[in-house]
Amino acid sequence: MAFVSFDNDFRRYLFEYRHDGAQWGIEIVASSPDDARERLKAISWANYKGEVAATIPVPGSRLLERIQTFLRRRG
Repeated sequence: MAFVSFDNDFRRYLFEYRHDGAQWGIEIVASSPDDARERLKAISWANYKGEVAATIPVPGSRLLERIQTFLRRRG
């Protein structure tokens, strides 16, 4: 299950780790660096759901984001 947020308060944070002699990275979407660290801790409770076979871009998602921003400013 995936959740999409058009909230501009969320940013992408990068964490690096080593595994099996290689260096890897993981991206966490969160509201702050502290929130990202808390989300990283929560990953240890994650359940395996399967392999990601494909990703599908949502056409017009930037348009939806702009509409949401416009509506917030009016309210």
